[in-house]
Amino acid sequence: MKVLNVAEKNSVARAVTEILSRGRSQQLQSCATWCKVYSFPFQLANEPVDMVFTSVAGHLLQLDFTPPHSSWQGCSPQDLFSAPVQKQVPKGEQEKILRNLQTQARSCQQLVLWLDCDREGENIAFEVIQVCLKANPRLQVKRARFSALVASDIMRAVNSLGPPNERDAMAVDARQEIDLRIGAAFTRLQTLLLQNKFDWSGLLPAGRERMLLSYGPCQFPTLGLIVQRLWEIRTHIPEDFWSIEVKAAPTGDQPGCTFAWLRGRLFDQPAAAMLHELCCDHPTATVAEVKGQQKQRWAPTPLSTLEMQKRASQYLRMPGERIMRYAEELYQAGAISYPRTETDMFDKQYDLRALIGVQAGTRAPWAPFAQKLVEGPLFRWPRSGGHNDQAHPPIHPTAPFQADGSDKARLYEFICRHFLACCSLDAEGQSTTVTIDIAGEGFCASGLVVTARNFLDVYPYQKWGTPHETLPHYVEGQTFEPASIDLKPGCTQAPPRLTEADLIAKMEQHGIGTDATVADHIQKQLERGYAVKDEAGQSQTFSPTPLGEALISAYSAMGLTNLWQPQLRGAIEGNILAVAQGARTKESVLAEAILAFQTDFGSAMAQAHVLEAEVREVVFGSVARGAGAGAGARRLDAGERQGEPGGPGLAPGSQAFGGCSCGGQLVLSRDPGGGPPHIACSAWPLHRFRVDLPRITTSVGVSEEACAACGASLLDLGFTRALLPPGFQPRMHTCVACDPEFQRLIQLVGAVRRAPSSAPMHRQGPGPAPRQAPRGGGAPAARGRGRGVRSSPGRRGRGGSSHDVGPRVRGRGPTHARGAASAHPRGGFAGRRGGGARAQADHAGF
Repeated sequence: MKVLNVAEKNSVARAVTEILSRGRSQQLQSCATWCKVYSFPFQLANEPVDMVFTSVAGHLLQLDFTPPHSSWQGCSPQDLFSAPVQKQVPKGEQEKILRNLQTQARSCQQLVLWLDCDREGENIAFEVIQVCLKANPRLQVKRARFSALVASDIMRAVNSLGPPNERDAMAVDARQEIDLRIGAAFTRLQTLLLQNKFDWSGLLPAGRERMLLSYGPCQFPTLGLIVQRLWEIRTHIPEDFWSIEVKAAPTGDQPGCTFAWLRGRLFDQPAAAMLHELCCDHPTATVAEVKGQQKQRWAPTPLSTLEMQKRASQYLRMPGERIMRYAEELYQAGAISYPRTETDMFDKQYDLRALIGVQAGTRAPWAPFAQKLVEGPLFRWPRSGGHNDQAHPPIHPTAPFQADGSDKARLYEFICRHFLACCSLDAEGQSTTVTIDIAGEGFCASGLVVTARNFLDVYPYQKWGTPHETLPHYVEGQTFEPASIDLKPGCTQAPPRLTEADLIAKMEQHGIGTDATVADHIQKQLERGYAVKDEAGQSQTFSPTPLGEALISAYSAMGLTNLWQPQLRGAIEGNILAVAQGARTKESVLAEAILAFQTDFGSAMAQAHVLEAEVREVVFGSVARGAGAGAGARRLDAGERQGEPGGPGLAPGSQAFGGCSCGGQLVLSRDPGGGPPHIACSAWPLHRFRVDLPRITTSVGVSEEACAACGASLLDLGFTRALLPPGFQPRMHTCVACDPEFQRLIQLVGAVRRAPSSAPMHRQGPGPAPRQAPRGGGAPAARGRGRGVRSSPGRRGRGGSSHDVGPRVRGRGPTHARGAASAHPRGGFAGRRGGGARAQADHAGF
């Protein structure tokens, strides 16, 4: 019998082949460039077989929209929520890998899957099954489950083959489709709306010629955490407080110490000053209580993926993306166990002493401590962290690794020291607390003496019991004169910016991403230009860029908190887990998630002018690329900035005068470059609607009178008298949506012609706007083939009322009339989306 074995990477295939063949394999010809084919005889289930070992390179198939939806020019972004999708092999190297698998499968009777043992690996396994069964439907399919590339684990896996887990694969399918639909729809929305309205030349990431404003259901909640912390810092109001501090001077061999006020602090200066004066008038201190207590500093729990990222980023000052890359390389080298695991508890059957013995036999600095664990009573079974994914053990060293001073070697050292620390006894100490009384006011000081360091000897990343924590010897009833009694002023501090460890902890708390994708979501903020990291400083904290803040601020102003806050993200993650556990179906989870985001997409599209306004205000300081004006557009004056005569998000010289059927505004645009005015939807190019005025127009203005039929403001138009057709007056008080005389005049004299180079709505982006034709009240409708009205002939859009957003006042956040208030970026408040139960949804990470 011939058995085809498939691993996730060529390095894993080679390592497993070396173990199973004992170094006696031969390499065969392969259709793929990097995925080699190895062959060797083996005894499988007491039967001699010919083993053929090859690999893929991650996902073999790629989920994408079918034409024409796969093209930015093919459909409206809103169509992507229901557009058909398919999995197919990308062109290039993946096609060679496909041919290699099918060539090998045709001559084999059994398929053994050696993909990584997590949900993503299970999904890739079913991709391999799909293409191999297509070449040979008679293949028997088995799954090998392993956690480390060491002989014991590999032999155990090959002797206990089982079936693959389809539920895990379906959970990943659901996540991929949610990510694709939501990410693509909102990315196209943001990019098409903003790409050509501003000069992005100074903000383009390296290697990119056009600005791409990407959105992801995990990416934006992660960005939201960074922006939210910035807003908390900005809105913090420092408050002055005062506290009393008492110092005892050192005497002889007794150290001095500082006593803290039991009241803590007072925000009332006269009251604090009065109590301080009372203490100074009666300064004798009486020892009221001396209390001793045994203390323990617990050894760390075993290492999960997220815990490794949090601790290594804090202790080693490495970004999470680099930590995961090095961990993957260490795993492929056989030095550590599988690095993507949620488990932080060791199974009782695990031979930990054997693993410790491997470290004791090296020349590493921690080898002597490992030897103590092997020989003496210092060993203790690791404390459980309470999580077990039933797939992999906690991360631990499996073999020695060369210490060359590199960051990868430092990460390996951390993993080794953490493993040894969690297998050792807790640190022990004696704590002493002394309470004194001065004029009726209580003060206390605490000290600690470490009596047994235990795990601290091998874990230098944590400090406990420093020398300055030692107290003098005091007895109850003793009196002494303090060296000083001081009234100390202070003020409250804003919360600090988020470190990478802080951000990972918050993402874990809210269920944003998985243990394997958290680092990628953080890195994506930096790559997209939405956030920056203080790499040079000691804190290495994150801050949003003006672009990142503007995007989050816009969705906050719209009331669409689900687009950037983590609650919906957490619900999606919970539903994905339910699919993997068999409690939910992929279809139901997918439908709920898409419905939730599709509702918000409609609201975001209706309020697209808010997004444009925030980007103009925050990123460009109110300087935008005007209609045909290029990069040198003028700055908005104060009146325009507050919506007079324009409105939030309108270009310089523009004025809103009615609601469009898509939920946006009808805008009268006066070209700053001197071109003729025109009428368009504020959501252009997402809603491609424009009305060009009659070419004999000499003046145009918005009156205070509204149309009785559609509610839009009437326009006052002036015309060249000499060119007027018979029956028309030189001035017209009209509604461009409802007045048939206005339409007839355009048909008679023609509409204004605009050069493509100066057309304010000329689109240069990578894709089209939604081809929506307006309908319903409040928007001009295209009547027949009239020359004055331009509207793309695509599918009909939804009718709906506009969502009003109040004018921006300089120095205060955007306002609107929805729901309750929440803290907002630049001071002020932003409302929450009101009413309506939200559909729960599943995990996604675009």
